[in-house]
Amino acid sequence: KTVSPQDAKSRLQEYLQKLGEPLPIYEIMNISGREHEQVFTVKCRVESRQLEMLGIGSTRKSAEQSGASAMLKELGA
Repeated sequence: KTVSPQDAKSRLQEYLQKLGEPLPIYEIMNISGREHEQVFTVKCRVESRQLEMLGIGSTRKSAEQSGASAMLKELGA
């Protein structure tokens, strides 16, 4: 299975696995807006580093990708 280069969640997972660290945890913090215009806020947490980054998106998946991307930047990956 090939991973698309823009899949931040997969890149983050592989990065942490290479370092022997536990996988990130994603938690929905907030859902706002009307039913068809929702905005999801998701927290991406790397407990081994005591780091948390927020991601925002129009779907849960896009918010998780946003959080993972922010975490990759924070980790310098």
